[in-house]
Amino acid sequence: MNAEDLTEIERAGRRCGVCRSGRGWRRFEIVRPAEREPIVLCGSCRARFGDDPPVARKPEPEPTSAALKLLSPPKPDAGERRTDRRPDRLRAALGKLPGSFSTAMAARAAGLNNDKTLARLHDLERRGEVQRVGNRWSTGPPPDELATAMDRLAARTNNLRIVRDRARVG
Repeated sequence: MNAEDLTEIERAGRRCGVCRSGRGWRRFEIVRPAEREPIVLCGSCRARFGDDPPVARKPEPEPTSAALKLLSPPKPDAGERRTDRRPDRLRAALGKLPGSFSTAMAARAAGLNNDKTLARLHDLERRGEVQRVGNRWSTGPPPDELATAMDRLAARTNNLRIVRDRARVG
């Protein structure tokens, strides 16, 4: 390695001109492509690119407008709307969950953290897509309050025996 090569390596900051690695800088090689500045290459970039590294190449000439029309995808019309949004992971996961679920279950199914899932569930509750039932969530319709009260009453009074006082004779 001569002094000129060492000067180029120092000017490059002891880094490869392509991958920016500084490992083993004493084995770096200098490539001098035609009509370009000298480029410092590490051993792996030298093996990969040889004498024509992708750094400091002259830009290719711009294609003409006719070629651009052929290469570019068609633009949507004014009336047509394109949505590049990804599908909502939480809504997709809610369809796979049972009727009643916890925030943690929804978070695991959607692949989100609990705080973000809780905020999204509150948002969906405001829209009427989910309901809060106690400390759980439900995608079913809101429960009928009178029917649930009657069910609770029937559950409590199911095995009660009604005992009447008899008048004592005697």
